[in-house]
Amino acid sequence: MKAILVMTSRDQYAIEELKALCSACQIDVARVVIQKVEKINAATYIGKGKAEEISHMIDDEIIIFDNELSSLQVRNLTDILHTEVTDRSDLILRIFEKRAKTKEAKLQVEIARNQYLLPRLIGMQEHMAHQQGGSGFRGSGEKQLELDRRIIARKLTKAKKELAQIVRQRQVQRSRRKNNDVFVIALVGYTNSGKSTLLNVFCKEEHKKVFQEDMLFATLETATRKVKIKNHMCLLTDTVGFIDRLPHHLIQAFRSTLEEVKEADLLLHVIDSSYKDCMTQIDTTNQVLKSLGAENTPVIYVYNKADLPRSTFIQPCSPYVFVSAKYKTGLDQLEDEIAHLLFKEYEVFEFSIPYSHGEIYKQLDQFCHIIDVRYENDFIYVKLEAKKQEISQYRQFLLQHEKNYS
Repeated sequence: MKAILVMTSRDQYAIEELKALCSACQIDVARVVIQKVEKINAATYIGKGKAEEISHMIDDEIIIFDNELSSLQVRNLTDILHTEVTDRSDLILRIFEKRAKTKEAKLQVEIARNQYLLPRLIGMQEHMAHQQGGSGFRGSGEKQLELDRRIIARKLTKAKKELAQIVRQRQVQRSRRKNNDVFVIALVGYTNSGKSTLLNVFCKEEHKKVFQEDMLFATLETATRKVKIKNHMCLLTDTVGFIDRLPHHLIQAFRSTLEEVKEADLLLHVIDSSYKDCMTQIDTTNQVLKSLGAENTPVIYVYNKADLPRSTFIQPCSPYVFVSAKYKTGLDQLEDEIAHLLFKEYEVFEFSIPYSHGEIYKQLDQFCHIIDVRYENDFIYVKLEAKKQEISQYRQFLLQHEKNYS
């Protein structure tokens, strides 16, 4: 399939991104047409003369606009161009439909697609279609538009009910995590910035690694893995990537998945540092985080792909680290930053536990990070890292010089 792209701006960043979205849909770009407009035409988006000019360029291509079109604009442009006309939002939805694998992701994409379609039925040509006929039936049938709207509304209701059940299960899982007092770290950022690759670096179990690929929206499903950061067990969550002007239908449909971001103790904002306009990507991500109510969550800016040359000078946001998830460089500094934000309440304590209280050592071993253990003649020497409140009930076994720790 080939396409002609229609832009109302010469912004090279926007052009390249729309081309990348087409590539993700296996659509070849035949040409790019640009018309700068001061005011959007309510009937045809671009000027009618420009639309007629494009009609003479078409050789079996579809037309893709960089901005969202109304149903009236789609209808009028289709009448002028005599080919399929669509927009950037539909392109993103097509990618999501193709990549969705889990039941939850498929339901979320179905909801987003139907929410996108529903208002676009208004204003479209109302073909008359008799649903019933002959003597004995009342009325003359039902308008096709009304029928289509009813079908979509039913699909939406059914999908939302099924998704609500999955959401309840996810909420139970989050409650269990909180009860276990385990820190949750969420990877957020622009699509294709390297979030999944970074998760796989920290995930040591090969069979639990997630899918990673150099493509837009390779990840649509939230994946959470147990990882060790500075010997502390944490949960690291990979999330769906963001993109400039992400359709609000998708944000609303994926809100249950993105709740993982809101509930996190720390955000790792992963950035493609080799991208020429990475500040735009940072701003886009921060806007989505704000819409989710996660703008006040502690964050570390992780400038990934540091192994690649940078096309522009970067003035990094703080706190930050430069890493290469591909070549596993800069990860020690990243762990140091995480530890500084999450584990600052942890301290090192030394215990002298008599063998007659050997069960105390077993208890400490369950929830503390044991640094050193020595079996002496009359006691077990234990050096560990923990919060003060976690070891308060074992104060009697602290070495003498630490008993005044509180």
